[in-house]
Amino acid sequence: MKTKLAMLGALLVLGLTALLDTPSDTNTASMYYELGKEESVDADAQYVQRATTYSYEFLLDEMKEVNENIVETYREYQIHKDDDGNIISRIPTSNYQYLRYEKE
Repeated sequence: MKTKLAMLGALLVLGLTALLDTPSDTNTASMYYELGKEESVDADAQYVQRATTYSYEFLLDEMKEVNENIVETYREYQIHKDDDGNIISRIPTSNYQYLRYEKE
């Protein structure tokens, strides 16, 4: 009796697993829009690279008071600019400089 019940349980688990693993109906509406073959567009992709220069600058990262002194932490950044002088990106480096001032 126990083996028959165990076999029936195993068959139910296999049946449930097969039911859950079957893909859903592919004819239902999709959230993506599919273009037909007659609507396809040929595109000529070109890689455009803007001429850039980069420099290293220290920018103020943190200012705090330690033992009645003011400590300023500056972090070095690699700054990329295009030909017009516009900043494209700032990449932080692991270099720091610390300035300490006595509080009056």
